[in-house]
Amino acid sequence: MAQKYVIGIDAGTTGCRTVIFDLTGTEVGSGYKENALRYPQAGWVEFGVPEIIENCYASTREALKKTGIDPKDVASISFTYMRPVACLRGEGENEWVRDIQMWQDMRCASIFPYMTAQLAKHGLSPDDLYDITGFPYSTVWMLGKFLWTQQNEPEIWARTRHLHNLHGVLAHAYGCDDYIEDSEDLGWWQLNNCDSFTWNEKLCEVFDIDPAMLPKHAPTGTVIGAVTREVAEKTGLAEGTPLVAGLGDHQCAAVGMGNIREGMASLVLGTAGVLVCQSQKPIRDPNRKAHVIGSALHKWEIEGHASAAASSFKWIRQTLGHMEEATADLTDLDVYDLLTAQAKKAQPGAQGLIFIPWLAGAAMPLYDTNARGTFIGLTFGHRKCEILRAGMEGVCYEMRSMLEAIQKAGIPQPEYLRIGGGASRSALWNQISADVYGIPVETVKTAESTALGAAIMGAVGVGLFRDLEEATKAMVHVSGRWEPIPENVKTYNDLYQTFLDSYYALSEKVFPAIARHQGL
Repeated sequence: MAQKYVIGIDAGTTGCRTVIFDLTGTEVGSGYKENALRYPQAGWVEFGVPEIIENCYASTREALKKTGIDPKDVASISFTYMRPVACLRGEGENEWVRDIQMWQDMRCASIFPYMTAQLAKHGLSPDDLYDITGFPYSTVWMLGKFLWTQQNEPEIWARTRHLHNLHGVLAHAYGCDDYIEDSEDLGWWQLNNCDSFTWNEKLCEVFDIDPAMLPKHAPTGTVIGAVTREVAEKTGLAEGTPLVAGLGDHQCAAVGMGNIREGMASLVLGTAGVLVCQSQKPIRDPNRKAHVIGSALHKWEIEGHASAAASSFKWIRQTLGHMEEATADLTDLDVYDLLTAQAKKAQPGAQGLIFIPWLAGAAMPLYDTNARGTFIGLTFGHRKCEILRAGMEGVCYEMRSMLEAIQKAGIPQPEYLRIGGGASRSALWNQISADVYGIPVETVKTAESTALGAAIMGAVGVGLFRDLEEATKAMVHVSGRWEPIPENVKTYNDLYQTFLDSYYALSEKVFPAIARHQGL
């Protein structure tokens, strides 16, 4: 029988998900296992490598069990993952010398002066680092996490022999002989050549990292191994199923939303918020803020990144939504539907209330680790509905600031945005998005666009489709479209400027003082 399913395995921040798709892009079934993240102190976020592997295995077992499909009908498996996480391995095959420093972990902010000094010793500057790698300083990327361990945990660093990101971890866990990273995601290491998707040994010298510690890599869409008998027994997969190099989560999400051509753009409002614009040629942000990464086309994407995004609304739910959570537990209603139904009662602009969503610091275009979340403009006249709506609007203001920054790199304003992630399930949030950005937004049929993108890469990798264009035409389908409402656009233009001004009013004294008090 012809093989008729493809699998995308998504090792995300909050959990690991395996999704099975048919060749029309229809989700056949999925499995999910939540990650029990650890927060040892303010600003630190950790998780174990063995735990994330087992969670992926568990999600795969669940997906296959729920669907009841014949595993032999699966044509390919590909991977997607939360992109910059630091995995340190010793001599042994599974000798993990410390827990993962997750991408939201901010402890390495203290390492930037050391990085600057090391660059200067070699006649380089932070601007040169950006020009070489396509990445500015940030606590999110992996280099700072490696160097923090090197400087602050020398006994752990002395035991470290191999450095990994999650793609290599997953590839090996599912049967690949080696720990193979995807070439297009080397930028997260800041030890790369952005234009050629290769390692840069000069930067290894600058930061005293042995190049032998760096893993092998292969272009996305390349067959890199096959499911072994041992993995088949653990997961229910068929032995010999091809493993195809995937991509980081937001590049895969772009593919899963059909964003595969220059001039297109997509935005994921999930745990993080990431805006992705395509480029056929190497590109840099003249302000050296937006990061540049490889695409599924082996070309380039310029991206804007926000560390909290819709997860800041999750914080609002956890803090203010106890009644809605209790109601959801007693009914079949979704807690977010209950919250956004209340938010809909508020007028656009939430009576001048502005939410600043920097609960994990401000990322692109500000890259200020001292920045913090806040509500500005609260009065006795504000009700819960305004607070909820302001939370949704504030996330969109931050996304708009990323879009405007990327346009300064020479990317034209897109005619429309494809939007995915948890927030895209809300019609109200989609309308707010269109109104804040001033352009139409579209959603796609498959909610799990990240896993779909990985599955599409797998399908192309084993030859089920000629190329990405043919594959996305068959597997990606638009499900909704929202046009900007002119009067709302005017309201949001005014408040957006206030949103921007609030940063400069607080960044010089208030945010640094709070960060010092918090020990960060």
